Amino acid sequence: MYFDDNGHMDKRDFLQLWKEIPEQNEVQFTLRNALNFTADDICTKLQQNNIFTVARRNVDGQELLYHSIKYTNNIFILSELKMSQGQSTITLSLKSRHLTAIANLNEVYQTILAQ
Repeated sequence: MYFDDNGHMDKRDFLQLWKEIPEQNEVQFTLRNALNFTADDICTKLQQNNIFTVARRNVDGQELLYHSIKYTNNIFILSELKMSQGQSTITLSLKSRHLTAIANLNEVYQTILAQ
């Protein structure tokens, strides 16, 4: 895997970086076939692949999961997963100062969650 095993961020650092990254550097994807997974399942699967849970919130029946990823070249990627109860899709939002670092990352998430 290309992700560094020390990519976990503090909540404050995550929030600060999320705000600093311009909105045009955010890309959204829809992940499919996630009905059988709980938020805990997803966090565990991602953690096993060096995608670290920073925070979790429940807002209006949606579970929001925030994760940090660090590539081995020290580029950080921030993600938000939105899960709605009873839905088989998850909305994945990715942010980075380097848009090329986000390319195909949705496929990585889909592959990890399909295992």
